[in-house]
Amino acid sequence: MINKQRLLDKFIELVSVPCPSKDEKAEADLIIKKLAEIGIKAEVDEAGVKSGSTTGNVWAFIPANVDYKVPGLMFEAHMDSVAPTTGTKVVRKDGVLYSDGTTTLGGDDKVGIAASLEAVKVILENNLPHGDIQLCFTIGEEIGSIGVRHMDPSWIKADIGYCLDEGLAPGYVNNAAPRSVKVFVKITGKAAHAGVEPEKGINAIMLAAQALTALPAYGRLDDETTLSVGKIEGGLASNIVAPNAEFVIDMRCLNPDKLQTLIDSTVQLIKETVAKGGGTADITVEEGSPAMSISESDPGVVFVKEAAAKLGLPFKTFKSGGCTDGNYLCGMGLPCVALSTGMDKIHTTEECLKEEDLYNLTRLIVEIINAAAKKK
Repeated sequence: MINKQRLLDKFIELVSVPCPSKDEKAEADLIIKKLAEIGIKAEVDEAGVKSGSTTGNVWAFIPANVDYKVPGLMFEAHMDSVAPTTGTKVVRKDGVLYSDGTTTLGGDDKVGIAASLEAVKVILENNLPHGDIQLCFTIGEEIGSIGVRHMDPSWIKADIGYCLDEGLAPGYVNNAAPRSVKVFVKITGKAAHAGVEPEKGINAIMLAAQALTALPAYGRLDDETTLSVGKIEGGLASNIVAPNAEFVIDMRCLNPDKLQTLIDSTVQLIKETVAKGGGTADITVEEGSPAMSISESDPGVVFVKEAAAKLGLPFKTFKSGGCTDGNYLCGMGLPCVALSTGMDKIHTTEECLKEEDLYNLTRLIVEIINAAAKKK
């Protein structure tokens, strides 16, 4: 039912447009044009203004054509790609799409955009029954999901969300991802000449080392929790007892309450350790992504399972330690899972995508829409 050549051409056109984070206007304009060609008017929200980007998130809405109530669906993908992302030239080899090696391919996440656009076109041109369909293409996902973080939740009109931004083959569903936070620690000691009177100083770098050494564990704490010290700096010069030091801890857990307990205990431990050494610790906890936790019995997951079975695709749910725009949509109250798209070796110039995965993702979206539109 899908038009493979049309879909492939669409994907190649989408990745050929420059789309660095916070400068996705050319990509947004192309998407708006593609939507207009199939009779769909797109809107752009204020996320770009709020974040200092050249465009906002692109939205489109296709009203239901059935006279009975079915859940509305949102399909979401991001418009930006990691550098180098300008001047992408697609190379086809043995059924796999690559760049020419000078840029990333941009399948992360143009595969989600191309598949969504083609799926909607197939639905409309074949007059297939469907509930409300909402498309959302976001900005700045690669630099911290700034598009969804600056999104007005009132724009969301769906009951179920699908974030099209995972690796693995279509049919796999990420239904659990962690709440994440960054813990910024600033330690203040006391400067002194390191050679003349070091005993009069309080070395903030050493206090930071003691605080980090006091942590009971780091890395993977258990099967749902991680803690990583990702950045540390401090001091003024080698001949000065360091009066300050800073470090940043990344914490993630699939269980939000469990993460909060870890945050509280870590903050207390650091403060107590630094105080014993005569310094002070100023600690700020910055929220990252909310947790995504969707049951396998949730309708959104069930629709994927039914669609995959109809297409003969493998179906499997999995959890991830990473975060997507889907986490933030869940935090806004939209039950959302992340669908695998086939993207591979992302964030490198070796990025690739099997053509069949592009086609299967599109077929899967069509069948998810069909599954959701069934009269109960």
